[in-house]
Amino acid sequence: MTRIPPLHRSSRQVQVALVAAACLLATGLSAQASADEGLKFASPFSSGMVLQRDQPITVAGRAAAGADVALQLGEQHRTAKVNSTGNWQVVFDSLPAGGPYELTAKQGDHQQTLSDVLIGDVWLFSGQSNMQMPVREAEGGADEISNADANLSIRLLMVPKSGADQPRDELNASWQHCTPDAVRQFSAVGWFFAKHLRSSAISPDVPLGLIDSSFGGTTVEGWTPAGQLPDIPEQKIRVSMFDMPASHLFNGMIAPLQSYRLKGAVWYQGESNAGAPDVYATLLSNMMQQWRKSFHDAKLPFFVVQLPAYEGRMEGLDYSWLREAEQQACLATDRAWLAVTYDTNPGFDLHPRKKAEIGRRLALLAGREVYGQRVVAHSPQVESVEYRGNQVVVTFDQQISTPAGEPVEGCWIASDPGDYFTAEGSIEGRQLVLQTTKVSQPTAVRIAWGSMPTTNLYNEARLPVVPYRSDQRAADSLAFQPLPTSYRIETSTYALELGRGGSITSLIAGGHQWMSNEPGGGTSIPNMFGPRNLAYVKELGPGRLLAEDDAVHLELVAREQTMEWNVGHHGQEDLEFRMALSPAVQVELQGSTAVLTRDGFQIRIEGVERCDGSHTLVAKIPARDTNTLRLTFAKP
Repeated sequence: MTRIPPLHRSSRQVQVALVAAACLLATGLSAQASADEGLKFASPFSSGMVLQRDQPITVAGRAAAGADVALQLGEQHRTAKVNSTGNWQVVFDSLPAGGPYELTAKQGDHQQTLSDVLIGDVWLFSGQSNMQMPVREAEGGADEISNADANLSIRLLMVPKSGADQPRDELNASWQHCTPDAVRQFSAVGWFFAKHLRSSAISPDVPLGLIDSSFGGTTVEGWTPAGQLPDIPEQKIRVSMFDMPASHLFNGMIAPLQSYRLKGAVWYQGESNAGAPDVYATLLSNMMQQWRKSFHDAKLPFFVVQLPAYEGRMEGLDYSWLREAEQQACLATDRAWLAVTYDTNPGFDLHPRKKAEIGRRLALLAGREVYGQRVVAHSPQVESVEYRGNQVVVTFDQQISTPAGEPVEGCWIASDPGDYFTAEGSIEGRQLVLQTTKVSQPTAVRIAWGSMPTTNLYNEARLPVVPYRSDQRAADSLAFQPLPTSYRIETSTYALELGRGGSITSLIAGGHQWMSNEPGGGTSIPNMFGPRNLAYVKELGPGRLLAEDDAVHLELVAREQTMEWNVGHHGQEDLEFRMALSPAVQVELQGSTAVLTRDGFQIRIEGVERCDGSHTLVAKIPARDTNTLRLTFAKP
């Protein structure tokens, strides 16, 4: 999960985090230790891999110090001398897209052969949880998994999640074919990017190698090489999940890839840095330059995915300011481009599931900037602003429109100093004219600004305008924010309300409230950093409602005198579903049934595991399973 504003963790949660971190570290160390055992290729090099086409091909590995290693790739032969630390490296001439080839290394009586080696384009995908979100959790992911084809010339490398205090040589991972199991776990952004790229910018005859090196809850500092942070105040430096400091993610998950050649890199991160947007542009621009040095490619293309709409805040600030910093980093960095995505999410969940659309936008950018296609790929940006009396004339760098001619939304103008007011707008080609009776002499404008922008300005490629503000005001988030719609169902026996985050906030029966209205009351599913946000809600039919996030669902089935709460998930660990009751409710456990009584009325809940304290019922949801809680309402 992505790190969100600090919350108090239980000792059990801290223990789990520390154990997980220790296991990850141990995995990486054991892989590094094995590097001294005989002739071997470095871990990014394995059977089934894709090597970058049309560039000199660097291959690395380990063997006994001082030995000579003979290598062959296709018809090319090379010899490498192993250095004093046991490392060797050779460079083959570039090859066009194609394959399969064999890559062989010989040293004395030892021989290692890698088969099924393809030559094509290699893309690296990195960042935190929005990049980590696997295909199985994305919209349309089930179809992608069921249609996965192991014969497809797309190969996948998943970098194990780990940190290290020193740069590592080994990954303990190998390239995989596009089997359903491999696709299921792979970054959805990476996968959909490749699918769109194959259908629009490159031939299916060009193999693609996709590297997923992502880790939820991590900061840009963690992905920066040691000693290479820019000069920023120390109090602005952020640490990653499991308290991993700067450089540790780079050491564990990027450094072992440095001998590999890439076509480009895609970066989707920023949530964990949203509380310090004033330094993020500098940090991100610096990280991109450091990676280019590490991969020995001063022109390595970078594509940055802008953060989505989200109601949450980090240290009092919404994501508007971090989005601006991401744009500034791309403008300040040569060959770095921005994919705008605030419209892919209603804003009540940090993790948009429309990863296919994000992949499409990234593929458009790559098609234009890397593969030379003449396509519309960039979101419209403000080119100039002119103030004419009571009007503001905003000129974009390309034509804009609203879907189906809808009225313009999500634009504000102000007298500076003064308050912003929603503006009416008219469009003429590249120009947007804004005005409102509330502001007679506007001197400032904002477009697509705020935690959850509703702006509906697009170009012909259905790409939204880049967020913009003309003022230089200090960062703040003083604005009203919409909340998720609440749902209510009522029968002659009971009434239930589902509030924000998919929590049951009210249950009334027999004329009384049965759920606690204290903080933390109602239903919840604990997570490492707070309750899960079941923000995606849809009606399945009369008396049937579904609330879910990317892994957990709560389905409510209502009948006149009974209800079913079906709670399930597809994660690897058991979860708990908690029901905090009003203190006036009397609770009695009879095996797995809780009998609740209040003033002559009774609710029986089947499927309960225990009662924590005196008024919190807990139901267990086994890993990859569903628990059905059955509620019966009646007078005793």
